[in-house]
Amino acid sequence: MANAHDTIAAHYAAAAAGDVPNMFKDFADDIVWKESDGGAYAGTFHGMAEVGANIFGRITEEWENFGAIPDYFLADETTGKVAAVCTYVGTYRATGKPQNVRVVHLWTVKDGKVVAFEQICDTAEQFKSMS
Repeated sequence: MANAHDTIAAHYAAAAAGDVPNMFKDFADDIVWKESDGGAYAGTFHGMAEVGANIFGRITEEWENFGAIPDYFLADETTGKVAAVCTYVGTYRATGKPQNVRVVHLWTVKDGKVVAFEQICDTAEQFKSMS
């Protein structure tokens, strides 16, 4: 079983490669996913069906070349907590405007499965590309 850092790093590597099945292979079926309050995707979503419909489905429809590019990770293997400091990139289809937004993703891995995610994002900065 991979450690928490490697599990999360593998998610970002799969995303960068466009490997959708491997992006989600370590996600728990009952994952709890929290997007920043005040953002376009704000809310807490329970389970992969909700996460897929409310987050990844919308991102795929609304953004061209969307990516969360990790700059570095901070991991506490004793708790399974991983922070990923990232930059969001991509172009919002409706406006044609690009984004370049710093974001922190907080992950929790338990028994090799990703059980929780929280996004901390400057939503005002992200909205600049969306309006």
